[in-house]
Amino acid sequence: MEMKHHPYFENLNSSTAITAVFSCPGRFEEKKGLPCAGKTGKALDFILKHLHFQGFRLKRSLIGITNAWDKIEYKRKTERSEASNEEIVDSNNIARLNRDLLTTKYAIAFGQKALLALELVKKTYRPDLIIIKSIHLSPRNINFMIKTDIDGNELKKGEKGNTEKRLAVITTEIKNNSGNLFS
Repeated sequence: MEMKHHPYFENLNSSTAITAVFSCPGRFEEKKGLPCAGKTGKALDFILKHLHFQGFRLKRSLIGITNAWDKIEYKRKTERSEASNEEIVDSNNIARLNRDLLTTKYAIAFGQKALLALELVKKTYRPDLIIIKSIHLSPRNINFMIKTDIDGNELKKGEKGNTEKRLAVITTEIKNNSGNLFS
């Protein structure tokens, strides 16, 4: 029996049309033994709850989750939090990611490392792969990148509900970037 989850992947052995691709697993993923754990995982769950595909509300069990880099990285363990671009674009790593995406038609790239890897998979193996761009879902990145809500109102530091407002912006961007694939 094949594993269905690991700190760097989840649901890749099922026939998932959609896969969320992140940078790499970190300490929360190592601790839980699942990808996209901690606050990043909660952000993903929020976004999925607000995305619909072919009439179904998305949830983790309906998508695949993988990473551009399959090794666990965090400062206390490896003295860094991500792989280098050279490691991401290594041919063995790109071949591994391609295998992770065998049943995937649509890949959501959460961050620049994921996008870099997915673009190489598309160029090298899968010209039919549709890549949907998004920012990385780390709390630090969300707070830095998203300054207004979906109506353009400034988000003031410390106000209750700001995280959800920022995630609503990201959800809307994913819908827009998907070319009406998601509603």
